[in-house]
Amino acid sequence: MTSPAGWYPDPEQPGRQRWWTGVGWGGQRMPAAVPAPPVAVPAAAAGATRTRRLEPLHIVLLSLVGALLLVSAVGGAFWAMLALVAIVAVVIGVVALVRGRVSSLGIRNRGIAAAVIGAALCLVVVGGSANAAIHPVGPRPAALLSAPEGTSVAKPSATPTPTPTEVVTEVTEVVEIPFAVTEVQDPDIDVGQVVVTTTGVPGQQTNTYRVTTRAGVEIARELVAQLVSVQPVAQVTSVGTRQPAPPPPAPVADPAGGGCDPNYEGQCVPIASDVDCAGGSGNGPAYTPGPVYVVGSDVYDLDRDGDGIACDA
Repeated sequence: MTSPAGWYPDPEQPGRQRWWTGVGWGGQRMPAAVPAPPVAVPAAAAGATRTRRLEPLHIVLLSLVGALLLVSAVGGAFWAMLALVAIVAVVIGVVALVRGRVSSLGIRNRGIAAAVIGAALCLVVVGGSANAAIHPVGPRPAALLSAPEGTSVAKPSATPTPTPTEVVTEVTEVVEIPFAVTEVQDPDIDVGQVVVTTTGVPGQQTNTYRVTTRAGVEIARELVAQLVSVQPVAQVTSVGTRQPAPPPPAPVADPAGGGCDPNYEGQCVPIASDVDCAGGSGNGPAYTPGPVYVVGSDVYDLDRDGDGIACDA
């Protein structure tokens, strides 16, 4: 027997009715009702009779589902809420499939229950996939993955730490360029004498750097330009190489004993055929050391520069 659940003539006790569960006979029995004469119902009226009206419970449930889906759509969780509603529908379908029907929700047999379960499972799959695509789950932090079992891991702060900003500036520095020191041999200076003929002067150089700082701390420095503003002057030291002149010969007195020439003072200039300055290039025969002051005529041409002082070089 494949009739839906209801009261049917009892096959074991004629004249009585027995409850058919849709699967088998139940234990409930009742006297058979006297059948009422059939009343002709128009086809339009019969169709209207079969039309089910929404009960208040149905209206409340549909309104609740619609509101949840609307709120979740505004909050960006539409697909997640749709999957949740589909899961609830799966549970209701399973209950209806076990019990045979859930009349309050319009599930009148197991066929409808199976259809509800299939449609709800499809919505679960679609809603879950769409929600996963919109809100992907990021990888777990390495600190959580590597933490040993039983070790509590501190949760990160809700406020992210701002990343320090790197600042790049140009900085100029003036540095001193040391001067070089050289020595030269000078034949105009006697041996053993050292004279600084040129004083050394340091130079100046301007260096330009590109400096990168992070949180006020320098982390990088790059030289981008060099400019020598003052050239250094080398210090020159002269070392004497000139040999000193031999000592002048002693004055030779006039053999005739003529004494000193009165045209000269300061030193005795002998009276001779020719007198030269001692230590000079003259060949005598008489010599006089300097200096000698010319007070008369320079008869021996000793004052070559005409300043009145002879043999002063």
